[in-house]
Order: sequence, then C-alpha cells, then structure tokens
Amino acid sequence: MITRIVQPVVSIFILLCLSLTVTAQEKVNIQGIIKDESGTPVINASVSLNGTTVVSSEAGRFEITGVNTGKQKLVVSSIGYESKTITVYVSARPTDIEIVLTSLTSQLQTVEVTGRRTEGYKANYSFAATKIAIPVVEIPSTVSTITQSMIKDRQAVRFDEVARNTNVRVTNTGRSIIIRGFDNGTKLINGLRTLSPNYRFSSITPVVESFEVVKGPSSSMFGNMSPGGVVNIITKKPLADKKQSLSFSAGSFNTLRGDMDFTGKLTDDGTVLYRLNIFGQLSDTWLQNMKDNALTVAPSISFLPREGTRINIDLNHTRLTTMENVGIFPFRNKPIDETPIHFTVLQAGDRNNTTTTSLNLSLSQRITKNIAFNMSYLKDNLSWEERKHDPSTFYGDRAWVSDSAVSVSYAEWETRMNSDNITGYFTADFNTGRLKHKALLGYDFNVSLFNWGTFRYNDSVGVVNVYNPAKSSTLDRSLYNLTVTNYDRANQTRDYANGIYFQDQISILTQLKLLLGLRYEKYTYRLAYKTPTENEVSQSVWLPKVGLTYHLPSDTYIYASYVTGFEPVSSRILAGGFGKLEGEGKFKAENSYQFEIGVKQELFNKNLLVTAAVYQIKKKNLTQLINPTVPNAADRLYRQLGEVTSEGVEVEANGQIGQSFSLSAAYNYNHARITNDINEAKVGERLGLSPKHQGNIWAKYEIVNNSIWNGLGIGVGASFSSETPLLQAPAIATPGYGVADAAIMYRINKVTFNLNINNIFDKRYYTGAVRQTERFYTGAPRNIMFRVGYTL
Repeated sequence: MITRIVQPVVSIFILLCLSLTVTAQEKVNIQGIIKDESGTPVINASVSLNGTTVVSSEAGRFEITGVNTGKQKLVVSSIGYESKTITVYVSARPTDIEIVLTSLTSQLQTVEVTGRRTEGYKANYSFAATKIAIPVVEIPSTVSTITQSMIKDRQAVRFDEVARNTNVRVTNTGRSIIIRGFDNGTKLINGLRTLSPNYRFSSITPVVESFEVVKGPSSSMFGNMSPGGVVNIITKKPLADKKQSLSFSAGSFNTLRGDMDFTGKLTDDGTVLYRLNIFGQLSDTWLQNMKDNALTVAPSISFLPREGTRINIDLNHTRLTTMENVGIFPFRNKPIDETPIHFTVLQAGDRNNTTTTSLNLSLSQRITKNIAFNMSYLKDNLSWEERKHDPSTFYGDRAWVSDSAVSVSYAEWETRMNSDNITGYFTADFNTGRLKHKALLGYDFNVSLFNWGTFRYNDSVGVVNVYNPAKSSTLDRSLYNLTVTNYDRANQTRDYANGIYFQDQISILTQLKLLLGLRYEKYTYRLAYKTPTENEVSQSVWLPKVGLTYHLPSDTYIYASYVTGFEPVSSRILAGGFGKLEGEGKFKAENSYQFEIGVKQELFNKNLLVTAAVYQIKKKNLTQLINPTVPNAADRLYRQLGEVTSEGVEVEANGQIGQSFSLSAAYNYNHARITNDINEAKVGERLGLSPKHQGNIWAKYEIVNNSIWNGLGIGVGASFSSETPLLQAPAIATPGYGVADAAIMYRINKVTFNLNINNIFDKRYYTGAVRQTERFYTGAPRNIMFRVGYTL
C-alpha cells in the first residue's frame, strides 16, 4: 500500500518542483521583512499587490514574484496592527524592503471574535487564561498553545495527535485528557463550555485555528472543571484578506483526506466577511473492523457595520463514523504484549455515528475608547447511535472460554444531548492615580440536557478466538435476542451553572503587574427532569485568584500565582437515591487550589519563548464510600475527606531560533498521588494514567534565501514517557516508551508538499490502561501521510 502511494507521488513531486522552480527564476521579485515597533518580526501579515496576496513567514519575511518594474503600491495588514500602504520602486533586480507596523490595542481586546493568524510555533497572546488578549509573558501561569503551523506541520486531524507538544496525555480517542495528573472533563470552544467529551470525539483540526491549554484550576474564569487544566479550542474566523486553499492527502490505513479553506470579503467595502471550511476523510485504522470516517462543514460570517462593532456567526456540522477505542486486552495466562496490536472483537457493520451541530454567535462592541462589551452564545447538539460487539472482560474469569477465546456481548444505544452557553462581559482600561487597570466584569450561564434514549443488549452472543478464528462463533446481530431498556424522562438529567466574575490586571509599575480575580459560581443539578419525582441539588462556591508578574531586563519575566477551582460532587450521588452523607450533612463541592511560580524568557529577538514552572495542586473534599459492601444502594454512606496532591516541574520552549530553525519542546515531571483516604493503605498511591516523566521535541529546519532550494524543510521529533499507572489499578503500570517522527516539507510559490512518517521504528507502546484485564490503549504503529496543498 505504501509503495503504491509513494512512488507516483514522488514522481509528481519531482516534476512539479522542477517546472515551478524554472518558472520562479525568470521573474522579478519584491521581498522584505515586516516588524513591529519593538523590532519583533510580524508573523503571517498579509502583503497585497495588484490582486496577489502573500503572508509573512515565521521570520516576518515575505516575497512576491512576477512583479512589473516601476512604481508599485503595497498594502500590508495584520490583526492587531494598523494597515499600511507604501509605494515601492521596482527595478530589474530583486527589491528588499523593511516595513514597520504599529500595534492596535483595541483589536487585541476582541481577539476571539476577530480570529488569529499565528504561523509560527510561538503564540504572543492568549485569550483563554484571562478572557482578554494580553501578552503570554504577562500571564502569571502556564499557557501552552498549539498553533496552526504546528497542526499543519504534523498533519494532525485531532487534538490527540499534537497534545504531547503541551505535556498533555491523551488516551482512548480523546476521552481521557490528563493535564498535570488530573483527568480533564471539559473542553472550551472560543471560551465557551462544550458538551461532555465522554460523548463526543476530538474536534476536527482543519476548522481549528489553534489549541490553548491553560494549566491548573481555571474555575475562576470558566466555572466547574478539572484542577489540572482546560483545553480551549479556537476556531477559524473570517479574514478581510482573500485566501483560498485546497489540499489532498493520502496515506497508511487506506486513508484519503481532502479539505478546503476559503475566506475573504463578501462586499467590496469589507463590511461582510466570510469563511468556509470543509473537511472529509475516509480511513481504516490499525484496529480491525474500525473505521474513522469524518465530514465537517463549517461556514462563518462576520459583519462589521461600523468601526468598533463586529458580529460573528459560526456554524459547525460534523458527522463521524468511527468507534470508541476500547483498547486491547491480555488473554488468559498470557502477557498483554502477545495480543496482536490490531485485534478487536468488532464485527463488520459495527459503528458509531456521532453527529454534532453547533452554532456560535459572537458580538464585540467598543462603547468608548476605553470600554468594550463582548458577548458569545454557543448552542451545541449531539446525537449518538452505536452498534458494537464488546469483549466481556469485565466478568473476570467467566469471560474466558479458553486461553485464546473470550466471551462477547453486544449492545445498541441511541442517545441525545444538547447545551446552551452564554457569556457576556465588559472590559475597561482606566487609571487610578499612577495605577493602570485592565478590568473585566462578566456573567456566564450554561445549561445542558442529557437523554439516555434507548439501550438494547445481550450479555453473551458468542465467543471470539484470537489465535484460531475458525473456532470463533458466527456473530450476526440479526440473530440476537436483545433486552430493551427505554429510558424515559425519569432518566433525563439537566444541569445549570451561573457565574459572576471580576478580574483586574493592575500595572503597579512599568515592570510589575498584579492580576486579581473573583468568581461566584452556583451549580444546580436536576434528576428526573420535569417529572413528579424531579430531584434538585445545588452547590455554590467563591473562587479567588491572584498573580504577580515582574519584567526583568533582557526580556525575562518572573511570576507567582494562586488560583482556585471546584468540581460538583457526582450528581448521581447527590440526587439519584444512591446513598447519603455521613451524619446527615450536605455535600460540599470538591475544591482545588494551585500554587505556581515560574519564569518566562524571550530569546532570539523575542522569537523563542521558554517557560519553566514549579507547581503544587491539591484537590480536597473528595467524596468516598464508607460501606461499599452494603446490599442496598440507598443505604450507602459517604464521607468527604479525600485529598489528592499533584506536584511537578514543567519546561517548554516554542518559537524560532534564527531565520530557518523552528522548535517546540516540552518536559514535565509530575508526582500525583493520594494524600488522604479512608483506607490509610491507599495514602501515597499514584493517580492513574499519570506518568512521572513525559516530554516531546519537534524541530524544523527550512531553507530560506536560496533560489533553488528555498522552501525545503525537514522536521524531526521524538516523544517519551515513563511508566504509566493503570487507571483503576495504579500499583500496576504500562511500560515507558520513546517514539520518533519525521517530515519533509517543500513550499514553492502557491504549492506545498508534506510527507510525514510517524513512529518511524514501529514501536509498540501503550498510552495507558484501565485495569489488568482490559482496555490497554496502544499508540499507532508506523504510518505515512502525504499531503499536497494549493493556495490561490
């Protein structure tokens, strides 16, 4: 398969390169560099001349070919900067110029409405940590960004494929996202909460501008969530500069992909902008009988009726036909490494059809020069239809028919979810004496409804023999007798969250900035929604945060912060009749807090950012069952005394070293463990799926300023992890691993080529496991992907 794909692709590649290179050498060029007032290169600025538009590189450089000699006008623009028109006199020789752009603070305040275009590996601004766009170096916490350039260079389609660049561990098709030792249960889209990731697969990256990972508790900004951190997905937004790109990809596992990205003006005056992203994929996987097909259509419209006003309408419709990866398992009396990496008990016709449709409305309104109002609304709908054979390994010894045969169950499930999320906040820049303030006051509301739908199942439909398929049962869903459970409204759940929050970044001195924040959050859960037996339980909490950042000479920033978070106690415990709190008291929210100190250093003319941090996170009031053997669930007693602690060190480097060399590197040491428990023997036990050591490096070298090989790049990378404790048996661990990747890129004029080889040495490795008998998640074996793209 690989040979059939690579040979013709390489031939086409060589012919195109030769023909396009000869053409390019015959043209007169304008080239140059674009910088801001401080001398920092401006990445991905648009440079237009007579209908031709190019963008500046990671080094701020640009080149326009085929320019007529004489007087020419260049129009230069970039988000966050004033547009500029300059006159250039072009001679028969290549023209080299330097352009300086002036920043616009007002545009940066609404960055999530206007979108971002960061082409390098370094992000200069972040929105997720503070809801206002302030420089990353001024944020008193760790924010890791996976930029559009990284997504393209790795040919990533899901967050799973680039998460390691931010010290994030992902298992099970994105269902478990481990940040600083804790499993993350929430994702954000443009700063708004999405539906639970347990019931949706990872976002399709061709419609994503970048991923921001905010480390540590983020509840003071976004309400209840995991203390380890949160992933904010930033979607692509309409741009005023015309851009049209198409690409086609082919590779291992019979994978075919195609995507398009068109953006520009719908009206001549630029008051209406558009963007259309379409992505499609047909693919097998390395797991037998598991497809990975996807279709995403994402149109977006922006209205700019007058200066200071912008309205966005974003629609995203995604349909996935794939399966949740339940992992492989060891057969009786055999180690896990003897189970073939491709083995599943799935049968032809098994599938999961997941359809998500989301509508995102955004408004940015500048009221005065110093005051602005921002509002966003997200409507999320999800439908889930599944047909699946499963190994009955959770039965233990009863699952095994022989040392090589396992009992198989079958289930069908349809369910629905929807959510509504809205946020509105004012921002204000003002002074009180010598103090400068960048303040924010806002309100969040989100509500979600989960309907379990219909569940049909049979616990034993036959057996599958891994080593002798002839001894396997004939598995045909049309022959099964299925038990049907129709969940009615008594099983519907609905939860609400309301939050009022305040934040102020205070410039005490030119070098010293203080960040203060406070949020009041009320969470309400309803079981058996809209029925006579409806049960409602609420929890509320105050969430403060404080941080300091000090700017030292030589572009060095040191910071310290204290942030808090919370997660509601399990809703089923609260309202489902499954027990009560010891002593007839009321359950408290499970609180968390983090102390972090660190340093951020900009190097190589501010093109490379290095961040080093030391942190401690504690999560308290963990709810624990006192009497697990009681026969009646209603008699269960719970006690809130559990505590877990996560301590660690993180180091990251992202950006550019010189004009040609780009780097993304990360390392994390994390010690996450139980520090208080009803069972004293468990104190000191590690948290599942959390390795002590993990890291990643990706480096790219691109040839520039060479007439023949200009645009040729090579990327190499490696990721590693120490042993990873099992989720439900942390005393046991999957072994550590190291995996190497590589890529070749070539860009000439409007055509780009990418050839990526992942897991070069075909290493068998595990990203995690649930328990000794089941759900060992394997990383992908060696695979190759070739992409050709064309930008109009």
